[in-house]
Amino acid sequence: MTQALDANVAVADLVSPRAAAAPAEIAGKETSKFGTFAIAFGIAFAILYTLFERQNWPLLTYHPAVGRLDFLRNMGVPEDGPPMFWYGWIVLAGAAAAVLGYVATLLPRQVLYRLATFSCVLAALWPICYYLAGIIDQYASFNAEFLRSTWIVGIPAWVGALAVTSLVSSRWAERAMIGWLFLMPIGGLVILGYSLNDYFTR
Repeated sequence: MTQALDANVAVADLVSPRAAAAPAEIAGKETSKFGTFAIAFGIAFAILYTLFERQNWPLLTYHPAVGRLDFLRNMGVPEDGPPMFWYGWIVLAGAAAAVLGYVATLLPRQVLYRLATFSCVLAALWPICYYLAGIIDQYASFNAEFLRSTWIVGIPAWVGALAVTSLVSSRWAERAMIGWLFLMPIGGLVILGYSLNDYFTR
C-alpha cells in the first residue's frame, strides 16, 4: 500500500501544471540561446567577411592549379597559377562569427542590443567615411593622402558609432536587432560590388 501511495504521488507530480510547464521553459531557454547565437552569427559573419575580403586576410590560400592548400595568405610561385583566397575568407569569417555568436549568448540582453547597434553602425559609417575621405583627398588644395588610410577614417566612424549608440533608446536597440540581420549582408554586398566595379566595367 505504501508503494501504491508513492506511485500516486509520483504520478501527481508528473501531471502537475508546474511539471508540465518545465519542459516548455527549458525548451524556451534553449531556443532563446540558439536564436541569439543565430542572429549574432548572421550579423557578425556579414561584417567580418566584408572586412576580411577588403583587407585580404584569408585563413587559408588554395592553389587550384596544383591542388595545394597553404595556411594564411600565400601568393606562391608564378608557376602555381593564381591563388584563391575566397575559401580562407569564408573559413575565417565563419570561425570568428561562431565565437562572437557564442559570446553573445553569455551577455545580458541590454548589453547585447547595444553592442549589436554599435557594431552595425560602425560597419556602416566606416566605408562612408572612407568614401568621403577619398573625395576630400581628390578635391582638397592640400595633400590629404593620409585620409585614404583605412585606420585614419576609422576614428570618425568610431566616434559616430559611439554617439549613435549612446543616443538611441534601449527599446529601439532591441527592435533593431533583427533588422540588422537583414541590413548587414545587403550592406556587405554593396561594398563588395563597389570594390569589384572595375571588373564589371572593363
